[in-house]
Amino acid sequence: DGGGSVNETVTSLSQNTTTGVVTYTDEATGTQTANVVSTNTDNYISAGTDGGAYYKSMVKAIGKISSAGVVVRATTGITVTKLTGNGHYRVNLPTGMVADANYIIHLSQPSRNGAGNDDPGISYTNQTSTSFEVIIGDNDNGGTNRNRFNSEFMFMILKL
Repeated sequence: DGGGSVNETVTSLSQNTTTGVVTYTDEATGTQTANVVSTNTDNYISAGTDGGAYYKSMVKAIGKISSAGVVVRATTGITVTKLTGNGHYRVNLPTGMVADANYIIHLSQPSRNGAGNDDPGISYTNQTSTSFEVIIGDNDNGGTNRNRFNSEFMFMILKL
């Protein structure tokens, strides 16, 4: 064998865990980089603590609630309290879900198909960082005050 030397090819691959950028260094010390996450200003994906792509959704909670105030399906930790009177509910949020009361609430209710309570309305009130209330009723096409009734509803909470 004669004790000759062995030539090895040295390459390396590294990642910046703050930016997510992966750098490849070849045997001639030339480098190439690959961006794991775009730096565009309107991008909602960022580099996670390990440098991987991380998506932090604006949707904080969703739910479908029965007319009796029972959670049919909802984000973990959401509870609902049926308040006194018809069409009055409190959606309770887990501590820390939102930092303040300035989140966006989207509400919806099923169609009445033009029968009975044919001009339904749904609204929120008393919004805090831990809950909000929902009021549902018939607006009587603007002829009288809202006549509240119990109804299924759905919600979505967004936080920018």
